[in-house]
Amino acid sequence: MRFWAAIVGLLFLGAADLLQAGALAAGNNRVALVIGNSKYVYAPTLSNPASDARLMADVLRKAGFNVIEGVDLDYAGMRDRLNKFTEASYDAGTALIYYAGHGMQVNGKNYLIPVDAELTAPAHLKTRTIQIDELLSALPPDPAVGIVILDACRDNPLARTLAASLPKSRSTTAPGLAPIDVSAAGVGAGGVLIAFATDPGSVSYDGDGANSPYTTSLARHLAEPGVEIQSALTRVRGEVTAETHGRQRPWHNASLGREVFIGPQAPPPAAAAPQPPPTEPPSSDARGWEIEQRVWDEASKRNTLAHYEAYLQQFPKGAFADLARLNIDQLKKPPITVGNAPTVVANTQSDAARSATTAEPLAANPETDTGTELTESAIGLGRQEKIDLQERLLAIGYDLDEADGDFGIKTRLAIGRWQEENQLPTTTFLTSTQYARLKLDTDEALKNYRAQRASEAEAKKQESATSQKAEKAQPTGRAKPRRQQQREAANPRPVPKSQAIRKSGFRTCSGIDGTFEVPASQRCPLSGYAHY
Repeated sequence: MRFWAAIVGLLFLGAADLLQAGALAAGNNRVALVIGNSKYVYAPTLSNPASDARLMADVLRKAGFNVIEGVDLDYAGMRDRLNKFTEASYDAGTALIYYAGHGMQVNGKNYLIPVDAELTAPAHLKTRTIQIDELLSALPPDPAVGIVILDACRDNPLARTLAASLPKSRSTTAPGLAPIDVSAAGVGAGGVLIAFATDPGSVSYDGDGANSPYTTSLARHLAEPGVEIQSALTRVRGEVTAETHGRQRPWHNASLGREVFIGPQAPPPAAAAPQPPPTEPPSSDARGWEIEQRVWDEASKRNTLAHYEAYLQQFPKGAFADLARLNIDQLKKPPITVGNAPTVVANTQSDAARSATTAEPLAANPETDTGTELTESAIGLGRQEKIDLQERLLAIGYDLDEADGDFGIKTRLAIGRWQEENQLPTTTFLTSTQYARLKLDTDEALKNYRAQRASEAEAKKQESATSQKAEKAQPTGRAKPRRQQQREAANPRPVPKSQAIRKSGFRTCSGIDGTFEVPASQRCPLSGYAHY
């Protein structure tokens, strides 16, 4: 009896283990929908979306997702794949949607465009496109995690065609996609994350390779072992921003109740691996990297000795340690006077090797002095400093529209050309060392440029004053209108009698018999008759 009781007990234990494993499997069920549309019927073919979708499908399969995939789908095909995903992800723990292709926004709502869509009337938005709200509705509810990744912000000729058909009184299309609000209300252990290939209202780029810059970086970091998804997207943003010279900046919006890992949650065992470059996180611990990033952001924003020293105390070998030490050196050194304006110069040479009165240009190391968005933000350039920098670039011959304090495309290209001419990494972003070197190299040219501008402004002012003075005529008399002159010439007015007398030399006198004339030198007789 004891033997059979033991057998039954083992069977119950085995059944319990199987039920627990089934429950865990159900909780860990992960489903993905991947669509890439390239070959559009009514728009030029896109070079990357199809290959982007294949790359992402491969990454997600290796990460353990059940992938529903589609390439170059028409409206019926996209609707069919979305229905299959909705059914498959109903009880999933994590559901992910990736779309690459054409998308558009109208009145603040976003739409994905099948390859057969011809958008020539407003009603076609409802009958020939897939609204992104439908993707959000297809995601499973809390406590599951829903993720939507959109590489659909390309320049879109279909949007321009639709805009021409919309009423003038109605808000029309705009570039890129509109932001999507992910409310955190009611979020428990799950939540939603939406990632875009670029900022709202901006356009993303296909790039020169087989895949877009965004998807290439996404495939590299999304399933990286030990990297939480929001940390992975932060790395993607940094890489794409640098690669596109700031023209494309990915972003994401999330309301997650827990950390989410697409790849393995635990990093691989630490082996004797080479040290990562300074721009990459020094550890695979995602939480540690986020803390370090926040401390550095605060230090660079405050730009004080105390904040940089506090960062170094916590992270003496951190990713920004060298930059923090360089900024501390800058803050400790007194300003060096160049001309009449004091200029702060960060010089890595010793004081003994420097002239007491002359500031030498900084010798930058091209291998380490690489500008990024972070190194430039650490300089702390305000609007006036940016205008000054643009004037320096204008002074040495670079083409800018104007010095307005806005670092647009032309300013970035000018910085890149200056870096290239000085054998520096052409990133279009400055480091503090490069900034100091640029200021030193352009001081004399800036003085000449500003003196010339002042001279031109004064000459223009004098010319304007002279022109206004010449045009201001003094009135000498009011001329009669031309019509009045013509009327008087055609109908001359009779000459008054007094004027006639004076002209003829006679005076008219009155008598009892009428009027008579006498020489003008004589007076009329009192009796009314002339006496000769």
